Amino acid sequence: MPGLKSLTAICVFSAALFAADNPFLGTWKMNVAKSKGTPGTLAKEATVKFEAVGDEVKRTVTGTDGDGQPMKMEGTLAWDGKEHKVDNPDGSSVMVAVKKVNDHTLDVTVNQNGKLLQTVKAVVSKDGKTMTATVKGEDPKGRKLDNVEVLEKQ
Repeated sequence: MPGLKSLTAICVFSAALFAADNPFLGTWKMNVAKSKGTPGTLAKEATVKFEAVGDEVKRTVTGTDGDGQPMKMEGTLAWDGKEHKVDNPDGSSVMVAVKKVNDHTLDVTVNQNGKLLQTVKAVVSKDGKTMTATVKGEDPKGRKLDNVEVLEKQ
């Protein structure tokens, strides 16, 4: 994955997705071989877990980022389509908003201090086995992103 902000971005979805058949909930592992993007911005490995907690979602991310540093993030947020403040492990924070396009597609924006940092389009395949995240913008180090990340449901 391109960095913590991208992983953060995928954590907030619409409240309408909390049905038992929600294709986004579960554990997802990044398929690095199928993922493509700007050199140095894709994770070397990543696992993302989404769990419904009442009307919020708990997101846990583990792995190794593109610079070889360990990633470990956890948080529980409302999935209501509005901007929410998300604190990153480095002490910075971003505002994340998600728009549900349909049951299998989400549009996500990540802003910091009024500046658009990233857009993410997350799509779960009809069979529910693959999530593809198209990420554009910049990573936490200011590197340009134009990545397609493929995650497989575990």
